[in-house]
Amino acid sequence: MNKKLITLAIAAAMVAPLAAAAETTLYGRVDTALTYLDEDIAGSDGIWDVDTGTTRIGVKGSEDLGDGLKAIFQAEWQFTSSEGGSNDSIASDVVDSNGNKTGDKANSGTFLNRLAFAGLSGDFGTVAIGRQWTPYYGAVDKTDIFNDPGNAGTGPNVVAANKSYLGPSRTGNAIAYVSPNFSGLQGKLALVIDNATGGTASDGIDAYNPSLSYDNGPISVGISTLQYDNDLGMQDIWGIGASYNFGMFTLIAQYEDMDETDGTNANDGANEWSIAGEASFGNNIVRAVYGNIDYDSGNAEDETDTWGIGFQHNFSARTRVYAEYYNNDTNMRAAADEDKDAFSIGLRHDF
Repeated sequence: MNKKLITLAIAAAMVAPLAAAAETTLYGRVDTALTYLDEDIAGSDGIWDVDTGTTRIGVKGSEDLGDGLKAIFQAEWQFTSSEGGSNDSIASDVVDSNGNKTGDKANSGTFLNRLAFAGLSGDFGTVAIGRQWTPYYGAVDKTDIFNDPGNAGTGPNVVAANKSYLGPSRTGNAIAYVSPNFSGLQGKLALVIDNATGGTASDGIDAYNPSLSYDNGPISVGISTLQYDNDLGMQDIWGIGASYNFGMFTLIAQYEDMDETDGTNANDGANEWSIAGEASFGNNIVRAVYGNIDYDSGNAEDETDTWGIGFQHNFSARTRVYAEYYNNDTNMRAAADEDKDAFSIGLRHDF
């Protein structure tokens, strides 16, 4: 008992100066679901599992520096809430030439760094440096409305309601600027400067990501582009998204176009469109989404169709249960067709 009291006293002594210096908030989410995956493979009866959804923990805050200037910071990590070990089953931010999400999350450890940045905020807007949300994601991916554990499968095989989205969600090695909000109109710009990405091909700015958004009342519209250094051979992309809230019902749509960069079909581009809607009935929400990816492979039949339906009940502002079903159907000339289904029943609590 005395050891516990001594530990608590030491912790309080360490935290007290920090609390006096800055406003700091500890936050997080535990989101775990019972999932079922059917990959439509001969001899396979489907797989049941308990999966981690959007579980995460983070800390954020600010310090008043005077004269309207504030220092801001945020660090956030995701981890498994279904078992020990790694986050290998969590889909990646990185997108390959076919629009599949692969890459840096495939070999992640127990804790995966989602966000980590510091910045300054004032009348001029906000400047931040570190790992951040991309302006592209915030402006374009408006159909990302599902709870969507998305962990039935790994890497490019993941089955998810947001499978058709082509762009990145977060990026490291970024310097970002967010303008003041002018009656709902706001601009953002992120510059990615990454020696590991550029290698010997690029020694300067590796990617430019500007966006422009308008959010006022029931209307939300955003447009963005992500342009890479030509020497990197990576795919440029642009997109537009919009939503309108009618009250009990919200209609959402988006479109993206990813360029082919080398003219040989070895690095094919793609375009996608998605439409979604959600309706609220008291503490209950019903959602639906449909999306299509059309690959620039020279074959008109190379595409992926994805759709999902979901139901959510809010016990409170912080606790919900949900049931969601997703289908991803991919038809490719150079590979076997894939038709995958996933069903999830989950419980999520935010704190």
